[in-house]
Amino acid sequence: MKLKKIGMRNVKTAISVSICVALAHIFNREYIFYAAIAAVIAMQNSVSDSFKAGKNRMLGTIAGAVIGFVCAFTAPDNVILCGVGIVILIFICNSLGWNKSVTISCIVFLAIMLNLNGRTPFMYSVNRIIDTFIGITVSVLVNYFVLPPKHWDKLYDGYIAAIDRLFIIIENKLCKCESINLDKLRSEILQLQGTLNTYTSEFRIKQNENKGIDKIKNIISVCNEIYMHLKIIESIEKVCGLNESNYAKVVDMFSKEPLKEKERDEISIVFNYHVENILNRLDKLEGIKYLNEG
Repeated sequence: MKLKKIGMRNVKTAISVSICVALAHIFNREYIFYAAIAAVIAMQNSVSDSFKAGKNRMLGTIAGAVIGFVCAFTAPDNVILCGVGIVILIFICNSLGWNKSVTISCIVFLAIMLNLNGRTPFMYSVNRIIDTFIGITVSVLVNYFVLPPKHWDKLYDGYIAAIDRLFIIIENKLCKCESINLDKLRSEILQLQGTLNTYTSEFRIKQNENKGIDKIKNIISVCNEIYMHLKIIESIEKVCGLNESNYAKVVDMFSKEPLKEKERDEISIVFNYHVENILNRLDKLEGIKYLNEG
């Protein structure tokens, strides 16, 4: 079995946990365990995702700590209040749209209700919030400063691969009359869009990259247009050839001879209309393919 290499998210998670443990010794934190757990959860593939995960953790911790304090102050370990508190927490989180905070809020609540061991509910609740905040802050800062994710490189590779893939698909369709896996093509375009969304949601974007982002948005838009034309072509059951204009363009573009149009009817006219739009957009993609040119 081939072992996978240790990734940077793995390393940065370990760094975050180690920092949390070090801070526990420096500031004499009794239950830094909660900070370490928060650091693990908050470490994500991007800085913005780390912030979102940390936010959900923090909201859940605050909600669980507040309700836990109220219930534990009233009657810790009480069977009925344990159930009532869970109902209240889930209701609050769902009502406020904190769906991803439900689980952690319940965990914090139960930790306060069932794990006081002689400590006061107020201080225990406050410490849970403080420890969680420490873990989230450490994780976000580590993800931000220690070798931040290279989303730009992934984005660059992604759009180059998407364009190359489109050229291959269209060449096979027009020159070999092969069917197209439209679902896979659509998935690849959506994946490129997702990578762009992740990149633009980050906290740090260099000014000289804004022009590149606009070009990638343009590329994705053109890819979607080509996809729609391919979808229509793929729905045509009749095998159609290319008219003279499209035939010449395909030969020039791919250096291969496609099927020529034998007769011109309504279906052939529709087919060639969409082929023409596809070829024009391929020319456009080729012109904006390399962001560092022009």
